[in-house]
This record gives sequence, structure tokens and C-alpha cells, in this order.
Amino acid sequence: MGAELVVSQGDVAIYELLASGDEERLDAMLTLYAAFFPHYEHYVPRMRRRAGFPAEKRAGHVAHYWLFEYQGAPVGLTTFRYIVERECGLGISFGLDPAVRSVRVGEERLSAFIIGQIMRQLKRDAAIAKTNFYGLVTEVEHRSLMEHYKKMGMLELPMQYFEPIYPPEETDEDLESRIEKASFIPVILAITPHKAFEFRAPLLKNFAEAFLVDHYELPRAHPMVQKTLASIT
Repeated sequence: MGAELVVSQGDVAIYELLASGDEERLDAMLTLYAAFFPHYEHYVPRMRRRAGFPAEKRAGHVAHYWLFEYQGAPVGLTTFRYIVERECGLGISFGLDPAVRSVRVGEERLSAFIIGQIMRQLKRDAAIAKTNFYGLVTEVEHRSLMEHYKKMGMLELPMQYFEPIYPPEETDEDLESRIEKASFIPVILAITPHKAFEFRAPLLKNFAEAFLVDHYELPRAHPMVQKTLASIT
């Protein structure tokens, strides 16, 4: 069974790899992930395992693993998900070979074209779930990168946010043990909005919990979750 073609336009094609059984493309995607994100390379075994699951393996989540190809060669990837209860998407990872960043799809740069396709997919996920859709929430590691993303329409969310970094998995280790070993780094939480909205505290907390509680599976009472929530006024 091969990967599902999400879209093909010109020399660019995007494939959905979740539950596809397409080992060749999955290998290509994970090789790119390890190259683009060497500090997160220890997540690769977990990603390979999860790639065999259906999109809705976790209740209330609609996950996606996409591989980008240019002229038939793998050049990038993204993993993202829609969180039904939170009415937002989460951008987990996004990487693109610098050699193709100047490629254009129609009148758009390749990166803008891909982000547009992600937003369209999330809009479809929200429509199927019959929910609202606020936008794509993303962790941004550096201030300079955030300033660049602002030019593309991304909005910084006003809060003090910390990304949990889990250690390599150990056999038979439970989630509680992994959480105890997690480290936390300060990053920026941002959103590519689907529509205009006010920065109200309940909505901002909703976006923070979508990542920290729903994606990373931290207890809401965890001190770092509470520190982020307390920073939202």
C-alpha cells in the first residue's frame, strides 16, 4: 500500500504517510527529520511506531504525517494534528531542504504553499468534526524566527511558555516516569490564524493546554503547566 497523495502541483507533491505502509517514504521522512532536528533525533523511533497508527488513534485528535517531494525527491516534512476540543491545529514539526526554499508553486514560495495546504487540511478536519477552527498553533524556538514568521501573518501569543523535552524512551517506562525526567526550555507560542479573534485569557489558555496537556500529556496540575497558565492575563 502506498502513501496517499494529498496534492500535486507542478513539480511538488505532498503525501500523507500515516497508516500508509509506505516504508520507503517513511524512511525518507524520518531521515530528513533526524537531519533537520538533530536535538530531537531520539524521537524518531516513537515517530516510526506512531506512523503505523490511524489518524484518529487518540480520541479527539486528527494526526498527519506529511512528506514533501520536489521532482520526485523527498525535500521536507511536517507533522501536525487537529485537536477537536480545542478547535485548533498544532504544528509539531516542519522542515524543508534549504536547496528548495526558493522554489515557487504558482505565485507562492514553496513554504507558503505548504502552509496553505496545512491550513486547508485543518479546516477540513474541523468541518468533519463540526467545530470552529481558530488556526494553527506552533512552538517557535527563536526570537529572530518569530520576527520572520510575523511577516507571514503569524501572531505571537502573550504568555510565558515552556516546551517539554522528553528523554529517549526506555522499555516498559510509563508516562509518569517520562514526565519526571522531562526538561523544559523557554520558547514562543504563536498562531497562524484562520480568522480574527481577541486575545482573551480563556482562549489563550486553551491554546497552551492543547500543546501541554493534550499533545505532551502533562497533567494540568503540573508546575510548568500552571506557570504558563498563570502568565496569561
